[in-house]
Amino acid sequence: MALSIKNKELEAVSRELARLTGKPITEALLEGARRELARQRHISSYSSRSRNELESAMVFVRGLQNDLANLENPNPMSDDDILGYDEFGVPSR
Repeated sequence: MALSIKNKELEAVSRELARLTGKPITEALLEGARRELARQRHISSYSSRSRNELESAMVFVRGLQNDLANLENPNPMSDDDILGYDEFGVPSR
């Protein structure tokens, strides 16, 4: 079955792809189309299969974030004291 390309940009891109890969245009296009098809299948299967898993993971991570935010800081020193800066932002150590 013949395929007629009537898009000048597609023709130019196809010729450049063939030139860069050193393959005939048909072979270069076939490899590119196969690669894109595999990528789209992967994206499609991942998004539909894992949407619930992703939402569950996000809920779990948000819970961890809340738990960490509610922890008391056991160190009474300020951030500047910990880093060693005085009230003027100059290293004090």
